[in-house]
Amino acid sequence: MSERDEIQKAIAAGDVSRTADLVGALDADARRAVAKDLAALIRSARDGASFGVHAQQVTAALLVAGAGTITGPAAAATWLNRRDLQIWWWAEDRVPEFHAALGAVTAARPDEWRADVGRRLADRIRPADGDRARWDMAAALIRSAGVAPPVSDGFVAGWVAGRSPDPEALAADPFLDTLVPALFEANGVGAALAEEVRPDPSVPSPWANALAALARAGRLDRAALLDGCVGRFLRGGTARDLRWFVRLHDALEPTDAEAADRVRDYVHLLPAAPSTVADLALREVRRADDQGRLDAALFEDAAGALLFRPEKKLVRAGLTWLDRTARRRDRVDATLRALVAVFPSDALDLRERAVKSAAKHAARAAEEVRAEVRDAAAGLPADLRETIAAAFGAVEPADAGTGPPPLAGPPPFVPRPAPVPVGSLAELVEEFTVLTRSPTPWATAERFLGALVEFAYLDPDGTRKAIREAAFTHALWITQNHQYMNDFIRKSWVLLPVRSLLFPKSPPKVVETLVDFVKGRSRDRGRTSSPQIERFLAWRRHEAAAAVGKVPLLLATPTEGSGHIDPDVLVQRLERLEEAGAEPGRADLTQALLRVPRDFDQAAVARAKGLSSKAGRRAAAWLADGGLADPPVECRVLGQFVGDRERNASLPVRVRSTVDVPGKSDIAHLCRFPEAGWAGVHRVRGVDSAPHWPSVLPSHREVAAAHLVPYTAGTEDGDWGQGSVLLDLAEADGPTGAATGTLLACGLANRHERERADATEALLALAARDALPAAETGTVLGRLTAAGRITLPRAVKALTSAADAGAHTGVWTILAAALPHALPAPGERAAAGVPDLLALATRTAESTGARGAIAAVAEAAGRGGSSRLAKESARLHRTLAT
Repeated sequence: MSERDEIQKAIAAGDVSRTADLVGALDADARRAVAKDLAALIRSARDGASFGVHAQQVTAALLVAGAGTITGPAAAATWLNRRDLQIWWWAEDRVPEFHAALGAVTAARPDEWRADVGRRLADRIRPADGDRARWDMAAALIRSAGVAPPVSDGFVAGWVAGRSPDPEALAADPFLDTLVPALFEANGVGAALAEEVRPDPSVPSPWANALAALARAGRLDRAALLDGCVGRFLRGGTARDLRWFVRLHDALEPTDAEAADRVRDYVHLLPAAPSTVADLALREVRRADDQGRLDAALFEDAAGALLFRPEKKLVRAGLTWLDRTARRRDRVDATLRALVAVFPSDALDLRERAVKSAAKHAARAAEEVRAEVRDAAAGLPADLRETIAAAFGAVEPADAGTGPPPLAGPPPFVPRPAPVPVGSLAELVEEFTVLTRSPTPWATAERFLGALVEFAYLDPDGTRKAIREAAFTHALWITQNHQYMNDFIRKSWVLLPVRSLLFPKSPPKVVETLVDFVKGRSRDRGRTSSPQIERFLAWRRHEAAAAVGKVPLLLATPTEGSGHIDPDVLVQRLERLEEAGAEPGRADLTQALLRVPRDFDQAAVARAKGLSSKAGRRAAAWLADGGLADPPVECRVLGQFVGDRERNASLPVRVRSTVDVPGKSDIAHLCRFPEAGWAGVHRVRGVDSAPHWPSVLPSHREVAAAHLVPYTAGTEDGDWGQGSVLLDLAEADGPTGAATGTLLACGLANRHERERADATEALLALAARDALPAAETGTVLGRLTAAGRITLPRAVKALTSAADAGAHTGVWTILAAALPHALPAPGERAAAGVPDLLALATRTAESTGARGAIAAVAEAAGRGGSSRLAKESARLHRTLAT
């Protein structure tokens, strides 16, 4: 057997040591020959692998073969860095064998060669790669060459990533003295170590503790580590990036003198550093202040920065510090100048605290400072102005004689732009290649589907050829007949019609999906557990896929960003179908009729009278009748239940919605809810097709919302697109009520910031269109809070953003409706977030001028007490009663 065959056999077996022995025995000419043959060795290994993917030991053997035979350092580094030779999973028990093999085949190389290859490998490592194997290869080569390690970002981050150091072993690490200073300069180190920092400070951080231990032992320079931490804080970064450096700083336990020596840097961190860093900086600034090492200028900078922070915790700590040191440090005037920055704060408790602190120190204030405080107090509410006036002298209200300025409303509603049709076959193919690799929003799916039907009718052979080439290049799995892939393709608005075009002998299941829709039957054990809109969408998807290449167009392709169809365009499409002697699909016609806008030009009605086909006559009658009349919709949160089963039931068990549409038509069956035999929702889950539902009923959004509630309320910890659903409902038309309000309340409380942001945008759009169901949203929010079925602090944060954006009136109405349900009964504990709900209510009541007591708030205020709930209730009651 030839040397090449022996090496190929060892590689195929994944025998790393045997591969190293064989390569090490080669002479120079044989090494060059094997090096030239490496590409063929990869192909051979790939051909013998399952799914074309090497086993990790085979990959390791190939890496060793290349390292031992390639002559040039650049070429060797390129080989070791090949993406198709990446070791994704690295078994710890195989690492020594691989290192030994790599060392054996490169031992005869000059130190300069190993150092060069190692540095080239290190330079290509990125901090976020998580590529332990390549870091180990680079490190092994650099160590064996006896040179200093590189300080590239990826190599430095890789040194600390994914391993817990032993202080004794770390002290002997030849990389230690070079890489420790680089920890504070290299990007990606904080992210690599973030996960080892736990919220509980008592849980050790291995790297921070190890470095601190080496500093205590004198192996590392303690001052350099502290300066490194502070310098890293000053460079900036996210809270996650800086989390580990905070832990290292704390592990070093700076002395009072060390804190004082760096106080200027700590003060500079206060304005904009992440809250964890700012909290650390404040602690050290106060330590320096206690030693008398904080001069007047630094105090003013620190106080001003602190009181402008958005975090209430930091502002509260700053107020405490200022209050306790004003007289002790003889800086009453500077303290008062800082305190007035909190007077305009939206945090009512902080504003009140700043006012009381200012009044406490008024007697020692200079006259010019007293005047500044009076001027700053002009915008305060009446009760706080009176507190300032009693201590500093009469205060003239800012709006005296003019009244409060008019409130700015929410941003004006701007409809989404109309979808632009696909202009060419080349554009259609490009769209297809993109959609095979990304999620498909409903508007994109409709645009692609409509274009595919039209191009396949005009040029079936050309369209089939172009799409086939793209499919075989970018989505080869579309051709595979596997059950999993078949299920996936049947649910795709892109892949199902494409497969129908490419493989006409495997037709879509039009009849089966029609029967499922009409009979109310699910493929899941024959129960009606699948939502009827989802079954309708499946029927329409299969029907449209079957129509590819057979009809000139689809009726239901939207012409507006909301999902509506221009009635004139609908009539034109029906005329084209009549000219072609074609009838639209039953689902296509149903969807098209439901997409007719609520208000339209009567010229379309007159033109539709000239249609002669069955579908044309039906559309003409639909337009003449004005479309679907608004059906009665109800949605309510059920009362409290007793018994373990109901207490632990999922949210839809407590929320019920109904839609009453009489008749036996497809539209009646689609809209009516619940349908006969509905089995209910036994497990809260998102529905894959839910983002499409508002576009099915763009003129009747409350109907769509009523269908969505049982399947989507209660999924606030998920991020499957609840916010985008709300944006689509805001874009749609028709009445809104308790169903839309329920979805909005749940969306505002979503766990994910992106979903909450979209829900807030939806609230603003509804408010701008005078369609916000504010009272209904508030009632649901309050009742779900009382039932413990919603995370209120998230909703308060979102509502605060909405108020800041101009929806003051709508937010106040939501809060006024929520509070009677959310406030606890006497003797009960308030849900988390209720005090913040009250504070936001006070703020919006002030801004809108709302007056008139709320009985539940008055009752809670009357209980008295020192809790925040009691204080906020009293503050809101005073605002409403004066």
